[in-house]
Amino acid sequence: MSSEDLKALLEEEQAKYAELEVLYQNIIDHSTEVENELLENNKKIQMFMDRMRKYLSPQLHEMITGSKEDESSINSYQRRKLTIFFSDIVGFTTITDSIEPEILSDCLNKYLDVMSSIAIKYGGTIDKFIGDAIMIFFGAPVFENDTAHALNCVKMAIEMRDSLPALDEYWRKSGINHSLTCRIGINTGYVTVGNFGTNERMDYTIIGGPVNVASRLEHASEPGGVLISNATKSLIDEFIETRPKGEIVVKGVHTPIETYQVIGLKENQEKKENPFLKFDSNGFLLKPLHFDKISTDLEERRLMRFALEKALAALK
Repeated sequence: MSSEDLKALLEEEQAKYAELEVLYQNIIDHSTEVENELLENNKKIQMFMDRMRKYLSPQLHEMITGSKEDESSINSYQRRKLTIFFSDIVGFTTITDSIEPEILSDCLNKYLDVMSSIAIKYGGTIDKFIGDAIMIFFGAPVFENDTAHALNCVKMAIEMRDSLPALDEYWRKSGINHSLTCRIGINTGYVTVGNFGTNERMDYTIIGGPVNVASRLEHASEPGGVLISNATKSLIDEFIETRPKGEIVVKGVHTPIETYQVIGLKENQEKKENPFLKFDSNGFLLKPLHFDKISTDLEERRLMRFALEKALAALK
């Protein structure tokens, strides 16, 4: 092979190498472009997921976005025994008529934020907010057992009730001179749970008679009280101190509903002697109570409330 042939072959190989180098660089540039596009899409997806999380309970968010459930389970309807919670703020309509919308929105959002955090803490599925009203249920989409659902729901209600004084102080500092008090109703029963709505809009919610009973219990509860049905009480009687409050009649329910007022957790009351109330064989001694909206903490408030409720129950 002559030198000219070798030179031509070398030039040909160099040309091929140059083409390969250009092709390699194009691949690198394209892969970088694809990687950047993927990163950008992932950011958008994560942003969407974070926004969606604000509109869904943690359990429902996991059911929709997680890998544990398939589409058929998400779209199915189930008949389940759930514990249902309703609450609303006493006199909220009066408050809305006398407060500037900006102040009202801030205070209401603060209230709902605290209540939601407590609900999530105890594993409740937040169904919806209706103005100041809250609907929560236990037992779906994640099922544990009936007693755990009822007990967690009542514990949640007690903590919500005990958190109101601090929220009341926040409202007053914001310019609302209306005492922050809630009514709470809880019932346990079989309902249908699943997605209800149209092709354009669906709600994961529950329907059935026990839902109406829980709502009726909330309306029948005294301000600041937690009123539960006998169906719920039978599940948590070992753990929760209650007292009978009579029967209520609910439209569509053939028999009257026995109701009970929640006082507090038995374990707390048995382990800690109440400093304000002493019982003996002849009766009881109720010590003078000094209540201050600022200095009296949540535990003192709870003990005072319990002492008064036990004393009133003994008088009856």
